Amino acid sequence: MTERGFGLVEILIVLVVVAVAGALLYQYLGTTTQTVERFQQERPLAGARLAADQATALTIRTQLQAYHVQHGAWPADKAAALAALGSAPRFQCAGNDFDYDPASGQIRLLIEDSTRC
Repeated sequence: MTERGFGLVEILIVLVVVAVAGALLYQYLGTTTQTVERFQQERPLAGARLAADQATALTIRTQLQAYHVQHGAWPADKAAALAALGSAPRFQCAGNDFDYDPASGQIRLLIEDSTRC
């Protein structure tokens, strides 16, 4: 007579395998969540975007200095400064732009904090 069904040992083995797999999955999801949280806190892309915008601002400043050398004066306003650049600058941080002081030729980025980028 052949008996069918699972014995106690087989059921325990399956439960142990399922428990180990569940523990590994729980540990994997926990480390993945920590990695995502750390990535959101560090915001490396925002820092890179801000660095690119600062490089763009430096380029604008250099072009305005060349304008000053050629014309003996700074552009009269921001519109004239943009015209002197030839093409409008493209900033990487959403909503970023620059302020221009015609008296000194200084420019300043509107967004200078990577958390706002």
